[in-house]
Amino acid sequence: MIIQSTKVWINATLVPMQVELIDGKIVNLFEYNSKKVDEDYGDNYVFPGFIDIHTHGYGGAWANFPTLESMNFWKKHMPLEGVTSFLATTSTQKETDNLVALRIISESMDKDHEGAEILGINVEGNFISHQYNGAQDKYSIVKPNPEVLQKYIDASNNRILSVALAIEYDDQFKFLEYATQHGVRVSVAHTGATYKQTRDAVDHGLRGVTHTGNAMRPFHHREPGVFGAAMNIDDLFAEVIVDGLHLHFETVNIIGRMKGDDKLMLVTDSSCYKDFEGSLGGYTRKKSADGGIRDELGNLSGSTLNVNTGVFNMFKNARLPLKTAIQAATINPATYLNVDDRKGTIEIGKDADITVLNPAFDVLQTYCKGIKSC
Repeated sequence: MIIQSTKVWINATLVPMQVELIDGKIVNLFEYNSKKVDEDYGDNYVFPGFIDIHTHGYGGAWANFPTLESMNFWKKHMPLEGVTSFLATTSTQKETDNLVALRIISESMDKDHEGAEILGINVEGNFISHQYNGAQDKYSIVKPNPEVLQKYIDASNNRILSVALAIEYDDQFKFLEYATQHGVRVSVAHTGATYKQTRDAVDHGLRGVTHTGNAMRPFHHREPGVFGAAMNIDDLFAEVIVDGLHLHFETVNIIGRMKGDDKLMLVTDSSCYKDFEGSLGGYTRKKSADGGIRDELGNLSGSTLNVNTGVFNMFKNARLPLKTAIQAATINPATYLNVDDRKGTIEIGKDADITVLNPAFDVLQTYCKGIKSC
């Protein structure tokens, strides 16, 4: 299959180009109008497929209480917002429930389902702070324990790619070092850590900041905390939820200008209550008038954000360069997860993951390993 557009994202710029997709891979790039094409997208955008490394679910499908059917439903939905791969993200719950969830998610990854690829699992809990738990289950929070993490790794069949951690509770960074040695990225999250604690953790392998600005010690001119560290330490990748609710758009602008083009990651932190109302796993959440998902205490409990809308918001409302917005949803998360050898850019030899957007950033088509998925 050959597709073309006057606006194909190649080497971080828009150029007229044809892209040939065969057997799930990008195999050739041709000059515009040089070959007969199967799909001509005119002046619409052709971007690398979006990657969401922090999403908890959609439409009743929830990583905490998954089934093979719900995981398949979730994977088939994701291309509708331009996503071609993602991390299924669990949140704090009982250890026994976590183990079951990890096994089922891993099993679902072995199934040849349609839609977006699950790259692995993001464990956002249980190793977080009671003070900054947000909407997460405070009764299931535990101190960082490498033995528990190993149980999770085993249950997932080595498919945990990222884990959240309140670093101030990690004695001598033993958990952080253990995770890093076992190929798991560690992201500081739900934390009251100071700037110095964060700086020290980076020296022991910390590389990510979960939903920067949310559920963490706020920035203060005498103690910048994790928020200040996220912006100021070059080694850290910073997640941002760009729905205008979790962060003011001007805050996104500040974070984006501080992190530059290479260390910002757009995430949705989307909830299983996105396009769903009711009770799941004994929890009830409601969509509030401002568009957020909230618990019974009014705490934000994930978002209803679509990734394509997040990219639009970052570019148009947060006024960041298009390069910053696109890389935050493509090559940056791919680099963070060490899958940039096959994901994140439109290059020969990489997976044929492509997202087609109109000028309003609505999704026209998504190719998951070369297969039309919308």
